[in-house]
Amino acid sequence: MARKKKIFYVKVETLKGQEKIFQLPKDLQRPVLIYYWENPGKWSGFLHNALINVPVDDYTEANNYQPRIELARVTAFFYRYKEQQKRTRGQFLVEDNWQTRGWRHFWQSLRFVQHDYPWWNKFSLFWDYYRWRRAWRRGNLANNESTKS
Repeated sequence: MARKKKIFYVKVETLKGQEKIFQLPKDLQRPVLIYYWENPGKWSGFLHNALINVPVDDYTEANNYQPRIELARVTAFFYRYKEQQKRTRGQFLVEDNWQTRGWRHFWQSLRFVQHDYPWWNKFSLFWDYYRWRRAWRRGNLANNESTKS
């Protein structure tokens, strides 16, 4: 009997307050599965409050297969036994990373999430990252269970 394959997902919240569910991309599935095996009991908290790149639109010929990307906050991390089409991108910042203070760290983390996207996505990601950090510093994140201040 074949074993069912665990497929990892995240539930995210956008800056507009919308909740969406995305599958993690294939290149993250194996590393996350290894983390799951090595950290039983605490794996589900790994991406809690992380910021992750998610596509806003579908990948179409009209957008040259380069949809707008936004930075969303992970509110849940879980697995299912089936795949879906809507997937995150591979760039994410765990909570400890994106909540580290300082401009130097801000710019280093921003360069990572901007990856090799076109300029309009880079600008959008800059603005999203700035607004997430500002909301965190002001204590304006809904369901923020973080103990950092």
